[in-house]
Amino acid sequence: MRINLRQRRIAKGYTDVEKLSKKIGISASYYYKIEQGKRTPGIILAKKIADILGQTVDELFFSQYLDETSKNNQAI
Repeated sequence: MRINLRQRRIAKGYTDVEKLSKKIGISASYYYKIEQGKRTPGIILAKKIADILGQTVDELFFSQYLDETSKNNQAI
């Protein structure tokens, strides 16, 4: 699950996914799937989501992966 995505959405005041998904131009169902990690948005959609939530694409979608990678590199 993309916890950062959900937390950021709520922090920006989008407790109602319907409003956010309309603003992005996708269905609420599809947005939930992105948030749950069941779907991966294309770069244009990821950029729209990141812009609305005030983050970069990296921060929103890759920060957990980057943190894990840097931990693994430090252990080597």
